[in-house]
Amino acid sequence: MKRERDPKKPVAEWSKIPSRIRNSIRGLNESDLGLRGGSEGWSIRETVHHLVEANLVASNMIIAALATNGYNYDWTWVNPNKSWMQRVGYDTANVAPAIETLRSLCRHISGLIAGQPGALARTVKLNDAPGATRYVMTVEKILRQEVEHANEHLGDIRSTRKLHSR
Repeated sequence: MKRERDPKKPVAEWSKIPSRIRNSIRGLNESDLGLRGGSEGWSIRETVHHLVEANLVASNMIIAALATNGYNYDWTWVNPNKSWMQRVGYDTANVAPAIETLRSLCRHISGLIAGQPGALARTVKLNDAPGATRYVMTVEKILRQEVEHANEHLGDIRSTRKLHSR
């Protein structure tokens, strides 16, 4: 017998990302947010902003899929490296408004998904670099991918805190 997927599970897990980010930096002061480490060598502050940005972009992909199933979404302009972090201001920007924005965005996108039967199966066509072959992502896959992405970077925050004993 084929098991029916619970459509609320990926949305619920994705919606926990803002509180998981907030919990990962609990007890840190402004100076601590500048500590560097993890797989990218980013500061904790930059890592937080990167996670918020990634989910902002993912949210736009989801909106595109809900609006036009199979839409070609170009996200090749995103290049979160050290220079990007500085140009956008992630190296100095306050993290509290970013986390609050993500919390609100998760609530909004969750409501859109809940209001549209079959929303998790809707798709966008993406490419990772200009001229690269496009591939299809479902809304569900986008949500699951962002949860995994958050897991990786929250692990970076944990390891940075441990490295600097904070």
